[in-house]
Amino acid sequence: MTFCQFTPLYGLYQKDTLYQWRRVYVRENKSNLCPTLTANMGTGGHNVPLVLTDHGIRKLTPKECFQFQGYPDDYRLPDDVAQSHLFKQAGNSVVVPVIKRLAEEILYALTKTDKEKI
Repeated sequence: MTFCQFTPLYGLYQKDTLYQWRRVYVRENKSNLCPTLTANMGTGGHNVPLVLTDHGIRKLTPKECFQFQGYPDDYRLPDDVAQSHLFKQAGNSVVVPVIKRLAEEILYALTKTDKEKI
């Protein structure tokens, strides 16, 4: 049997689409947005984002997880940290652009003059 014959069994049909490994099944992420990244996704936990490529089914890499969290493409991950720990760090992280925008709005609200507040 070839790889393609196994694919429907797992429910993965489209390449370059994000899927989500649940406890007992695989769910296609129809929005094609990355599902929530969790701290246990690199240690065999559920909610693991998967991608179907020409070479088979794979999990996201730690680098991809950090990129989904808004880290720049040139952000360097430490070489001396286990991948499972990098997955935990990405899962425990926050989406950097969202936090930046929230901080800007809070700063704006705190620095408005009384006249602007009315």
